[in-house]
Parts: sequence; structure tokens; C-alpha cells
Amino acid sequence: MKLKIILIVIIALLAGNLASAELNLAQRLSGRILLQVESAGEAWYVNPADGKRYFLGSPDDAFAIMRRLSLGINNTDFNKISSDKNLTARVRGRIILRVQSAGEAYYVSPMDGQKYYLGRPNDALNVMKRLALGITNADLAPIPAGQLELPKTADSSVVSPKTNPPASSQQSLLEQAAAAVRNNDASKTQSYFTSSLRPAVTYTLSALNADSRLLLANILSGAKLTGQTDTKKTYSTTAHFSLGGYDIPLHFYVEKQPDGAWLMTNL
Repeated sequence: MKLKIILIVIIALLAGNLASAELNLAQRLSGRILLQVESAGEAWYVNPADGKRYFLGSPDDAFAIMRRLSLGINNTDFNKISSDKNLTARVRGRIILRVQSAGEAYYVSPMDGQKYYLGRPNDALNVMKRLALGITNADLAPIPAGQLELPKTADSSVVSPKTNPPASSQQSLLEQAAAAVRNNDASKTQSYFTSSLRPAVTYTLSALNADSRLLLANILSGAKLTGQTDTKKTYSTTAHFSLGGYDIPLHFYVEKQPDGAWLMTNL
């Protein structure tokens, strides 16, 4: 009995230490832009407001997400950043919007407290590349992933799987599925597949660890259109089989359903 109690105490202490380590890691990386060096350099932003990491994706998606997580600021306070230590400390790592200057967006680096103009999507991507910190999958995994529902716009690549999108935007369905996989959102991931595949999709996600989910997401988002008809699209990519030292060709099929929706028919 005493041995069991001792083991329980040890396990509790270890769990507490691990939780504390994860919290400390998120705190140390608060406000940073991270690049997964082991996963094709995918970019994440650690939001100081909630300690969660948000996937930045394409330049347009990254720009939209960064604006959604932004903090409004007036011109008086904006001009004080870098010179006012207290104010600078409060906005380090934040994306700020100048509400009195057409909503211009800036990123305040947590490293130097300087303001970096985000401008257009490509400008935001350049900021990420210059200021990002490389991180391994193991170090990234403890930081909880956040998710935002981005608003649809006329030029957005985000398309609902329940609609009948034009052929040029079919790629977005795979990208949306990849985002849902990264966030381990089984319900949302299911919505991009035909009903007969949904149980298998749920089982697959439950069986994969965080690194494997990220690998699957990268494979999905990296697939390119290689064939199409009026009712079926084929997307292809390759996956490297490290044990055998060779690449495996992979194909994903998106088919038009009777109700007009386009859904994936294999995984």
C-alpha cells in the first residue's frame, strides 16, 4: 500500500513538473513567430493573449489570422512604442492595428520591442521569415494549438465543403482538411470526406500522435492537381519512406456529390 501511495505521489509530481515545463515554454515563446524546421518550415504565431499557437498557412491566411488576433491602438500610444517602457512591455509580441490610420497592421517584436509593418500579405510573410525562430516538432507540440474561424471574402481561398466551388478553388478543400488535421479536430476533418469514410477518418486521427498528424496535414496541403473531369479531381504528391529510403506516390480524389458538394473520397 505504501509503495502504491509513493508511486502515485511520484506520478503526480512528474505530471505537475511537465505541465509547468509546458507552461514555461509557452511563456518564453509568447509573441514569437515559430518555424517548424522539421516540417517544411511551417509557421506558427504564439498569441500572448491566450498562450496558444496559430497556424499561419499561406500568406493570405497568415495575414488574415494575424489581423484577427490584433490589438487596436490609437496613434498617440502607437508613437510611444519603443520609447515608453511600460507600454512597450504590454504590447511586445502583439499584432497591433492603428485604428486612427486606416487599420494599418504592425508586429511588435518581443525580442527588440520594435514595430514591423505588415502591409500586404507578402509583407507579412517577409516579416515572418526575418523574425521567426526555428523550433523542433518536439518543442512545438506542448504549446496548445488554437483555431480561428476566418471570415469568407471574395478573394479568400477558404471555401465551405458544402458548397460547389469552382475548379480553381478545389485545392482549398485539401488545405482546409489539412488545417483541421493539424488542430486534431475530428468533427471538422470528417466534413471534408464522404460519409462512408468518416468513421475511418475519426479512427485515423485518434491513432496518430501530434507529429504524425502534422505529417499527414503536410501531405494533404502539399498535394497538387494532376487530373480532372467535370465530376472528379485528382491531387498527387509523394511521401518519403525513411526505412526504405524511397518516395511513395500518393493520390487524393475529390468528387462532386449528388447535392453538388465536393468531398474527398479516399485517405
